[in-house]
Formats: sequence, structure tokens, C-alpha cells
Amino acid sequence: MSDLRFVFYSLKYRFLNSFLSIMLTAFGVSIALLISQFGNHIQNRINLDGQGIDIVVGAKGSPLQLILSSVYHIDIPTGNIAYSQAKKIMNNPQIEESIPLALGDNWRGFRIVGTTINYIRHYDMSFSKGRYWDQNFEVVVGSSVNLDIGDEFMGVHGLLEDGSSHEEHKYNVVGILKPSGTVIDRLILTSLNSVLDIHGLHKVDNSFEKHHEHQHDHEHHKEEHHDIHEHDHDKEKHKSEDENYHKHSKNDKKTNKTNELGSSEITALLIKTKSPIANINLPRSINRESSLQAANPALEINRLISLFGIGSKSFAILSLILILIASLNIFSGLASNLENRMGDLAVLRAVGFSKKRIFKIIVLEGILVVLIGILLGILIGFLLFSILTHNIFTLHTTNASLIFNLDFILIILFVFFAGLIAAIFPAYRGSKISIANQLSRTI
Repeated sequence: MSDLRFVFYSLKYRFLNSFLSIMLTAFGVSIALLISQFGNHIQNRINLDGQGIDIVVGAKGSPLQLILSSVYHIDIPTGNIAYSQAKKIMNNPQIEESIPLALGDNWRGFRIVGTTINYIRHYDMSFSKGRYWDQNFEVVVGSSVNLDIGDEFMGVHGLLEDGSSHEEHKYNVVGILKPSGTVIDRLILTSLNSVLDIHGLHKVDNSFEKHHEHQHDHEHHKEEHHDIHEHDHDKEKHKSEDENYHKHSKNDKKTNKTNELGSSEITALLIKTKSPIANINLPRSINRESSLQAANPALEINRLISLFGIGSKSFAILSLILILIASLNIFSGLASNLENRMGDLAVLRAVGFSKKRIFKIIVLEGILVVLIGILLGILIGFLLFSILTHNIFTLHTTNASLIFNLDFILIILFVFFAGLIAAIFPAYRGSKISIANQLSRTI
């Protein structure tokens, strides 16, 4: 009988014990993998989505809620702030870049964000097709949004899908962004005035849009070598639209001289400062001297991670306990089975099996249990990960995917060596069996 056949015979003989060891190992591996994968995904998304944003200014309330709603778009905003107040902060000499956001609507769960072109440029995004918006109610969509160029849709009031529709205005898709792995992938972006107009608020000045329109033209000329024919077509189109745009802007200034910017409201202001000292001083100044709230994303997210860490550590401890129990069960199964197999092992020794071969057979039995448990655990982990990412909207839209990283390898190695160590002691004891004593007992 070959060594492997002997191992399979032994596992079949103690099927229930072997099955329990395999399942405990599998559950320990699957839980450890899920914790590792989700932890890495969350950390990567936090780093990507929050890049280059030092301060967020918004209405008074929870600082963490302000960060989650304005930077990561996974919570409800704390409220709106007067645009006139926000503009005073934008002019602060300590600020390198400021990006206004106006929230309030969605389309099928994807948030509609009124902002400036600089928001797209902040994440270094590029187009898969289309262009930036030139007029109100033109939108640019992220790669996860199921819309195409030329599609028209109505926004739904609020941040939930079952709100009331804004039937008086339709948005038109003019651009689609390439996948980036950032929050932009699941957003619908348009001008500030589009969102303000649809909510019956006064429009703001167009300085942001004009400034970034020139940036867009410059960028468009830089990319001329990619598609010269498409460039020529867009150049003529933008020229005529730009002329209409400036005419419309002049008419607006004439007819709306009595409108004050203070009557307009935005949701938040994303700020990049010029120095680390400004990251400390500016929030203090805003919180002390105005009715607004300034929050530091790094500080608030560290608090969130610490809270999340408690839960993840609890699950990690649980998976570790399951793995240790599985290892002890492997040890117990091999050790207890060894007492019943002493006679068989003595016979094997008598017919020529060396001590080294007996040791190898028993260790191989433990390794086989561990390997089956690891493979089953990886399969269960992948299956659960796939189910969760397809059924949890946030995970699905943030493109959560399995990554074979160092943590993955370390988990597998840890489980393997835990099972190997559990099998070594019974194997050593079995290899030291006394042939004469065992055979005399049998006789």
C-alpha cells in the first residue's frame, strides 16, 4: 500500500474528526481573508478619495459626517452654507485650491454633484469619451454610472432613490470619465449653477467655470496629437458655444444685478492648503470666527479607522481562534487515532517501513487535512466576497475586488504551519513505536 493510500484510508476511518478539522480550518481561513480584503479595500479607497484634501468646510454638525458626505459621498450632508461666506474663505491667502460642492439630488443612487471642473482635475481624471460641461444641465459621469453620451435623465430630490423627481429640468450626458478607482467613478458631475437653479436658488458668479474652461482649452490643445480630426470638430463647436456662453453671461449680469451671492447656498468646500501649518491654524480660525465648521479629513478618518479597527480586530481574533482550534483538533485527532493504530503501525514497521516513513505518513495526514481546509476556505472566502460586493451597493460601486497581496500569502502560510506543527508531535510519537511491545500486546 502506498503512503498516500494509507493516508486516505486513515482519514476515511476517522471521517467525522477529519471533516471537523477541515471545516474549522476552512472557516478560519475564509474569515481571515475577508477581513484582510475588506480592510485593504477600505484603506485604499480612503487614501485615493481623500488625496490632496486638507480641510473640508461645511455647516455645523458632526465633523465625521461632514467628511463622509463631502469627500467620500457615503453619508448625508450636515446642511448648507451661504456661498458668500464660502467665497470669503476661498480668498484666504493660506489656501492653494478650493473646490465648492452642491449636493442634494441623485439618479438611481448615484449622487449628482454641482461643482467646478477643478474637481475632476483634482483627481487627475481623463475622458473615455465626450467633454466637460459647457452649459447648465450638462453632466459628466463616472465610469460606474450606467449612462452614455447623449442620454437624458431627471434627478431625484434627496440622496435616496425613492425621492420626488425634478421634472422641470433634464440633465444631458456630455462626457464619460475613465475608471480611476476613486469616488469620482460613482458620481454624476455638473456645474454649480445647474444644482442651484434646479433648487430655486440664485446662481453664483461664473469665475470658476470661465477659469477652468480656459484650462480645458489648454489641455485640449495638448492632446491634439491623439485625434486631430476630433479636435478640429470640437474646436469649432467650443468656439461657437463659447461666444454664446459669454453673451449669455453678460445678459445674466444685466438682469440679475440686484441678486446677492449670499442668497445662494452650497453644501461644502474642499480645501487644499499651502502649508502644514495652515492645516492646523485655518480650521481653528474658521470654527472660532464664523458660523461654519472646518474639519480635517486625516484626523476624522483616523478616528473612524480606530473604531473600525476594533471591529476588524475582533473578527481577526475570531479567525485566529478558529485556526488554533482547527490545529488543536488536528493534533487531537492524530494523537487519539494513534492509540488505535499502534498495532497497524507496528505491523508496518515489521514489514519494513522505516521510522522516517512512519513519521512522513502521519505528518502527510495532517498536511492533507490542512491543505483541504485551506483550499475550501479560499473558495468560501471568494464566494462570500463576491456575494457581498454584488449585494452591498457601496462595495459594488467602489469596485471592490480581490487582491492577492502579502496578507493573503501570510494567512495561508500561518494556517499551513499551524497544521504542520500540530501533526509533528503525534508523528514523532508514532515513529518511535516499539515493534516487540506492540506485537506482544496484539498476540
